[in-house]
Amino acid sequence: MAGEGDGAEAAGSVAEEPTAEEALWLDAPEVQKAIAIVRNASKAQKPVLPSSNLELDLGFDSMERVELVVALEKEMGAAVDEKMIAQVYTVRELVDAVLQSRGDGSAPAPRASLPGWDSVLAVEPDDPQVLAALNSSSLFTFVWFLFGKVVAVFMRIFFNLRVTGIEKLPQQGPFILSPNHQSFLDGPVVASQIPWRLFKNMFYVGTSEIFGHGALHYLGRTFKLVPVDPDSNLVNAMRAGAYGLKKGQNLVLYPEGERSIDGTPKKFKKGAAILAAHLQVPIYPVALEGFFDSWPRSRRFPRLAKLRVHFGDPIIPPDSISNPEATYQQLTEELRNRVVEMWEELRQKPAHAKAAAGD
Repeated sequence: MAGEGDGAEAAGSVAEEPTAEEALWLDAPEVQKAIAIVRNASKAQKPVLPSSNLELDLGFDSMERVELVVALEKEMGAAVDEKMIAQVYTVRELVDAVLQSRGDGSAPAPRASLPGWDSVLAVEPDDPQVLAALNSSSLFTFVWFLFGKVVAVFMRIFFNLRVTGIEKLPQQGPFILSPNHQSFLDGPVVASQIPWRLFKNMFYVGTSEIFGHGALHYLGRTFKLVPVDPDSNLVNAMRAGAYGLKKGQNLVLYPEGERSIDGTPKKFKKGAAILAAHLQVPIYPVALEGFFDSWPRSRRFPRLAKLRVHFGDPIIPPDSISNPEATYQQLTEELRNRVVEMWEELRQKPAHAKAAAGD
């Protein structure tokens, strides 16, 4: 998008010291308070300057940027227009947007979202695409279920697919299913293993880059896929997930947010943890192996490879949240540790089997 390019150019012109005009801006007490919040949230080893780019200089990804806005709203008594979140790129743009949203700055804005994610997720999405996707025809759902059974047989014959731990899934939802993400095969294969009692209530949040237009957009609606742009409209993506879970549906959410570059699990984002903590639903970790070997990013079409899927024990969120950020971090780390541990076990199994055969 044009705005993103502008932001990147701004990042390249960041000065080591603020200008005289920026120094005057920084002298304002409310600005200093906001800058301190940004500095505490940033993990980058760089000074927080007015011209610092939130992503390129300070390392905030899309989820962390929304969390930063929520923190600023809470501490500054503000109510930022959600559309502005994707339109600010520098520290100064963000702080100015927060301060301007307070009106005359004399009193906190009366906003339900001041307590944080709890109130953000309490608002139902108003996007008609979300509502349409989550209310897909039951006939389409059954057709996709039957198609999944065909996929399962095909994968077992030609890809030597082996699945373990499926008995760990609950009798009913809602819950979040979180696999590592290796290829385009992940979704169809995982879905093909879900029993009907759970499959009929499954839904997905996918990138609008792929499912936001054309034939794939309409195809996604038939299997309850909500297309969202996680970079520019993350709040709506989170609300879509919360909306479906509140309706008793089961969300498939890839915590990495994208396919792995080399097959290894990467950094997990906090989306699943936030939804689980505030909606009190369990997260079921899923480990996938062999999918990258079959269909890496560099290939246009898949090739034959041994596929392995393992469903893990549920991760249960705490009953109460005294420290939200610590809770999100703990749940996210536990989820990634579980997935990585199961993934490593799947990688080792073929080697163990060969050693046993040699004996």
